[in-house]
Amino acid sequence: MKKIYRLNEEFASPRIPVAEKYWLDRGKLGKVVALYTHDDMDGIFSAIEVKKYLLDKGFEIKKYGILNYSEGWRYTTLDPGMINIVLDFANMPGDDRDDLIDYYLDHHGLFSEEELERYKKSPVQKKKTGSAYEAICDALGVRKDEMILSVIDMIDSAKYKDYGISWQRLLDFNIRDMLASPQRRLEFAAAFNQFLKRSDTQTLIEVIHNTRDCSIFAIFQMMKRLYPENNIHTSGSRRGQGKDFIEDSLERQAIMKARTRGSTGVKKVYTDYRDFRRDWAPDGTVTRMDGYQAIGNVVFIPSGTWANTLKARSIIQKDSTESRFDLENYAPKFILIQYGATLQVCAYNKIEETEDLPVLKNGQRVDNLGKYMTDLLKNFQKVLGYYDPDTSTGQDEITVSGGHGGIGTISNIFGRCKGGGPYNGMKWLDLFKNKIISDLSGVTFDLGLIWSGEDSKNLREPEMDNKVRNIEDVKRVSPEGRILRYGEF
Repeated sequence: MKKIYRLNEEFASPRIPVAEKYWLDRGKLGKVVALYTHDDMDGIFSAIEVKKYLLDKGFEIKKYGILNYSEGWRYTTLDPGMINIVLDFANMPGDDRDDLIDYYLDHHGLFSEEELERYKKSPVQKKKTGSAYEAICDALGVRKDEMILSVIDMIDSAKYKDYGISWQRLLDFNIRDMLASPQRRLEFAAAFNQFLKRSDTQTLIEVIHNTRDCSIFAIFQMMKRLYPENNIHTSGSRRGQGKDFIEDSLERQAIMKARTRGSTGVKKVYTDYRDFRRDWAPDGTVTRMDGYQAIGNVVFIPSGTWANTLKARSIIQKDSTESRFDLENYAPKFILIQYGATLQVCAYNKIEETEDLPVLKNGQRVDNLGKYMTDLLKNFQKVLGYYDPDTSTGQDEITVSGGHGGIGTISNIFGRCKGGGPYNGMKWLDLFKNKIISDLSGVTFDLGLIWSGEDSKNLREPEMDNKVRNIEDVKRVSPEGRILRYGEF
């Protein structure tokens, strides 16, 4: 019988064992790694640092994977013969694949009592640090560069105000202004971070593979070099040519701004549900949504705008200063944004500085949005039968929740309620959305409101391992700057 080695039992320091015998005894092919990381800047920095450590210790990286919270682990397979390393991702696979994770390091909060019990003998570490990159430096004994830590801490925790960076810099990529600023590194990082195209798995992986140092400028230069290789003009006079990273990013950002704002000049702030229904759902169904809508203390961003919570906040802040609301000095407390079948809520300002936070019917004050979203999911399970295979669609393997104090997410909300009662037949996504607005907005909102849009169960499913690349499929940049494909190096 194969001996199962557990990281926490083998050594106190959560470093990656470097002896090949250790991995061979675990049934691995040797020091052969599959490296998985989150699709944001912290994930990129984390993967570059771990990649450097692995290569220096004689490991061979044979596979890279990108993880996001919309898909979770559902479309990712794990090779038991490889050393599977997971960084900067809040969730383990949640099934028998947990035993296939050989090293896991994250910083998104701490495990619950149930999770601590479940993973007490597993190679799982959650560190209470500002970023996964900082946790990795601590774990691997890497010297911490305060300039790098400040960049990642600012971006990953959205501490722009703490670092003296205007929210408007997120939407303003003006190099000349940045160079003239004493905070040029942070301003550049804030703007560049909003250019990341998280769906561009190929470029993200190739940037990780080819960037030698954890520098925001080095990552930017590598992104500029590789982006045109994977993003091609499909029409017009430049058809077949690679897209320029900055030009394409600015174009996408302009489209995002227009979609997020909508066509109306002055935004109404809805303080009465009847007014909202009259304007957007006269027959009981929201059939269209013209940009974001302000509902009491919540601004809702519909799916398809390409905005994230940070971009949305910058737009709302600018609109507020330019008097584009029908209420004077309007400032919401929360932003709720929909990405397909995922809902994410964030505090407009620091949640610990937000006054008069909502109090739920059970008396709990909503001062931690990650906890709020997790508790909401559990409440739907308990009260309405979400996950119950007899009354629902059995989505327990893919619906996940979590977050920080100032941001919370529920991902992969599929199917319809089949438990009877007034909500029978409603899309779960609509029920969650209505409940969040009702809880946080201060407006009594009808939980039975129907939102139009394609049912999530009918959406085309991604292919398995669509965000995983074997090393043979990863291009390499030579020291001279040439793009090399497998077989050329």
